[in-house]
Amino acid sequence: MSNEEGGLSCQPVTNQKENNQMSRILLLLQLVALVAALCSTSVAQHILTNDDNPSGNTATSFPGDVVLHTGGKGLGGGYLANTGTAISSNAHCVFVADTGSDDIASFVAPAYGLVGRFSNPALNFSANGLGGSIALAPNSKFLYGGYSGSSNIGAWAVNSNCSLTFIAAYVPSIGADFFSPLAVTPNGMSLIVSAPDLEAAEVFRINANGTLTDLNSVSWAGVGMCPTVGCFPSGIDITADSKVAVFGNGTLNLPSALSAAIGAGGLSNPQFWDLSNSAGVQNDEVPWFSRPGASGNGFLYFGMSGFGPGAPGGEVTAKFTEFPLNIVVVNSTTISTPDGLQGAIRSHGNLMYVAVYPNTIDTFKINSNGSLTFINPTSDPQGVALLSLSVYPNTR
Repeated sequence: MSNEEGGLSCQPVTNQKENNQMSRILLLLQLVALVAALCSTSVAQHILTNDDNPSGNTATSFPGDVVLHTGGKGLGGGYLANTGTAISSNAHCVFVADTGSDDIASFVAPAYGLVGRFSNPALNFSANGLGGSIALAPNSKFLYGGYSGSSNIGAWAVNSNCSLTFIAAYVPSIGADFFSPLAVTPNGMSLIVSAPDLEAAEVFRINANGTLTDLNSVSWAGVGMCPTVGCFPSGIDITADSKVAVFGNGTLNLPSALSAAIGAGGLSNPQFWDLSNSAGVQNDEVPWFSRPGASGNGFLYFGMSGFGPGAPGGEVTAKFTEFPLNIVVVNSTTISTPDGLQGAIRSHGNLMYVAVYPNTIDTFKINSNGSLTFINPTSDPQGVALLSLSVYPNTR
């Protein structure tokens, strides 16, 4: 039966219910198809760089060469182990450190428009030209910055629209240093900060509201070869169980790494690890666990930034075991660029991506024996001092 008044077509109630049920089924099928499509595309990696441009900073997303303009400025350089990008766990928020203008730029999905630039008078990246790092808590609710210019730590709350609200600035009890890089433990309970000039590291407890409580520090000054070669903790990576932190050692005297145990009371058991290697690469800045390594038994990679003739940069592969703790060099590989200066290492599946100064991303295949096969360099046209990159999704 039909009713032409008002342009309506009326069906018997029983048929309308059937149609509604069919519509719900079709909608459900469409949602299933959409989720499947999203899951299938999520296996493709996206690389986000911090281009660190002093004339007007940008972040570039690969593939696609999508450029995000921060509205701030980079330094055009800084400490090689700084990490100046962060991506929330669901890619809703993207953060980029503008180390030349002392702010953090935030972008929000889906268009990744600029939300704003966030700063505080107590925090400074740029005063000594060494920049700083940012790190997100695993729950993406809090962002922390290591500010080398003001020698302190900044804590920020991440709002639902990806803007930042300042919580507080913290000065580690160990004393003045440039306190960058820094890293949040995978369980979200602790923030670990390198203090390289003091040959030490500091750890804070992360409270439920994002505030920090200073727990303690640990020193390598009298450990192993440290009195001879110097031990200057730089980049940080942490095991999946949040029990061991591994640091690069920014010394030119011997390729080496440092480690410390993480417990309820803070950091303990500082150790020194010799990373002498056949390729002769040196000056370890950045450690990066493979997924099995992070789980306690697998490969651990170290990015080396060589300086001068006969001191190439490259990657060292080590075998890592957590119980008992041991780090042993397996092999080494030089990187493609002549100057050898490199920054962040990230991986996705069996591919490794390395930020290489000034504007190159080196891609390697990770072989089953832990060795690396160079695939190709990718140029970052916007890059001025490419030392930092992030990869999404994080398959580790």
